[in-house]
Amino acid sequence: MKRTVLLIIIIFFILSCDRYEDPSVELLKYYSFYFYPDYNRYFAGEWVGDSIQFHAIDNNAPLEDPISVDFEVAKGGGEVTVSSTNTDNYGFTWTKWKLGTESFEQVLRANTYDISGNFLNSSDLIAYGFRTNTWDTLKNSFEAGITSMAADTVNKVTLMIAYNDLLRQGERYYEWGSVFPYRYNLNVKSINIDNNGVFYLTIQYGDLYKSTDHGESWQDCTGPYSNDVSGTYSLNITNDNYLWVCANAQPAKYSKDSGETWIEAGSELYSQNKCDIFRLTDGSLLFHGSDCCSLYRSFDDGSTWTHIETPGYSVKLFVNEKDEILIVTQEGGIVIYKSTDYGVTFKRVHSVRPEWVTSFDNTFIKCGSFYYVFIPYWGILKTTDLEHYEVYWVNKNLRYLYMDHNGVLLGKYMNLEATSSVSNIVYYRKNSE
Repeated sequence: MKRTVLLIIIIFFILSCDRYEDPSVELLKYYSFYFYPDYNRYFAGEWVGDSIQFHAIDNNAPLEDPISVDFEVAKGGGEVTVSSTNTDNYGFTWTKWKLGTESFEQVLRANTYDISGNFLNSSDLIAYGFRTNTWDTLKNSFEAGITSMAADTVNKVTLMIAYNDLLRQGERYYEWGSVFPYRYNLNVKSINIDNNGVFYLTIQYGDLYKSTDHGESWQDCTGPYSNDVSGTYSLNITNDNYLWVCANAQPAKYSKDSGETWIEAGSELYSQNKCDIFRLTDGSLLFHGSDCCSLYRSFDDGSTWTHIETPGYSVKLFVNEKDEILIVTQEGGIVIYKSTDYGVTFKRVHSVRPEWVTSFDNTFIKCGSFYYVFIPYWGILKTTDLEHYEVYWVNKNLRYLYMDHNGVLLGKYMNLEATSSVSNIVYYRKNSE
């Protein structure tokens, strides 16, 4: 008999739980909670705006009773000026939040209670505290769409292309604003800068623009190819400010007059999707295209070219101000060779084994007296003489690397085996040196 009564009580309890919801869940249905402001990028250790506003809203009627709010720093090691308070007659309350330095992503949590002390909800406000001398990992941001960057170190201007939009860096290196806020579907492709501080912008369908006032205004240039090339050409600028373009199934061309007129280069450079080209101190030109081992030198301003044999499967060229030639090759990994005699001989100076082998962009990035040497899907090396290298950062998911006019590095994560949501990651690093 006792077992029967106990069974009836248990069944009644289960049915009552199904029929009558948890009171705290019922209470939660009536309220919504919001943080203001929604801007969330600051330097670590800074105050987040003038104050943090928290708003509680009764979804069915004006708020009759105050809501109790307990603020706590859940992540980052910061502090708040007001930890416990009540909302006013309009559902508002305030506190001040100072970011800590323990982590890049920082969290302020508001725990809310009704007038009877029943817990309602927990709401989080996330902010990012940018730090020095460390890599800050930013997820699901607009920077994840970066495809090109150009920096003017003299006039302190950096322009970036992300998701086919041209952006200008703000006063802080993590702030960006659209250069063309009222023009849509421009599909900008690449941004370059010459030694005179003139920016060049390529647009889909082959259009080319230049700016002589740091990106404030833009003028049309003559397109190097007809529109059927569809903007797929690559643009490179030599240190004498010649513009060079290459495209699949097209001749390489160059312009001596900032894109007003174009001259076809020698037939040896035909159908190269990308081009690395440098003017040497003796006036000759050195070129490497997208094809393997396509290293050429010209002594007549690009009219004719002489092929230079390279070690291994060469894919990338760099020349410094001393005419030292660096060749990147694929040989069971990535190998760097150096030549100090204009390519007559090459010395093997370093090698790494990346996770994947792909195309190379921004491989040699000069920063003051040293170079960052970027190897996609492996990481970054550091060298002062391009012969002796040290490991700077190993990241086997690092696909692109850029540097702004302040020397701040911006890297893009790309895991070929990951989902797109996981791949929306960029890295910022500002060094104090």
